[in-house]
Amino acid sequence: DFLKLLTVQLRYQDPMNPLENTEFIAQMSQFSSLEQLQNMNQTMGQNLESENRLHTAYKNNIATSLIGKNVEIPTREIEYNGDDPAILTYRLGEGTHKASAQILDARGQIVRSLVLDSSSSHGSVSWDGKSQADTEVPAGVYRVIVQAEGVDGESVAGQALKGVRVQAVRNLGGEAKIWADNREISLSELNGVTESSR
Repeated sequence: DFLKLLTVQLRYQDPMNPLENTEFIAQMSQFSSLEQLQNMNQTMGQNLESENRLHTAYKNNIATSLIGKNVEIPTREIEYNGDDPAILTYRLGEGTHKASAQILDARGQIVRSLVLDSSSSHGSVSWDGKSQADTEVPAGVYRVIVQAEGVDGESVAGQALKGVRVQAVRNLGGEAKIWADNREISLSELNGVTESSR
C-alpha cells in the first residue's frame, strides 16, 4: 500500500521541481516505519485473539471439572429448620479488625447479631435459632448481612457464603456457565470448591 502511494507520488511530481534525494529517502523511511507499525498492530491483534480463545477454553475446562462438586457462592439468606443449628459460612476482606453477621426477619428487623472471627478471612459460625432476647424463632429462611470494618472503622468487604452442588455445565455464547442451586452461575461468582459429592 505504501509502495503504491510512493509510486503515484513520483508519477505526478512536478518535473520542474522533483523531490530532493534526502526528502525522497526520508519519505521512504517514514513509509517503511508505518508499514512495520501496521504489521506489528496486525500481529498483536492476532495474538490477543488467540490469547482470548485460550483463556475461554481454560475457563470452560475448569467449569466442566466442577460437575458433581460442592462450591461456595455468595448468599443473602440463611435457613433455620427449627431443630438443628444453622451454619453460616463467610468470607472477610483483607484488613478486617472486627466483623458481625446480622440475621433479619422478613420485615427487615434484626433477629440476632453474631460476632464473627476476624482473625481468618474465611470461617463459619453456628446460629442456634434463637433471637437476641434468647427466644426460639420460627423455622424459615432469614436474611443475613455480613458487616466488617478495619482498625480505623473503615468499611471492609464481607459476604455470607452458601455451599451448593454443581449439577451441570452449559455453554452459552461460547462461555461455560455452571448450573447449581437451580440457577445459572458464572465462574466469577464462585468463592471456592469445598468437596466432591459422594
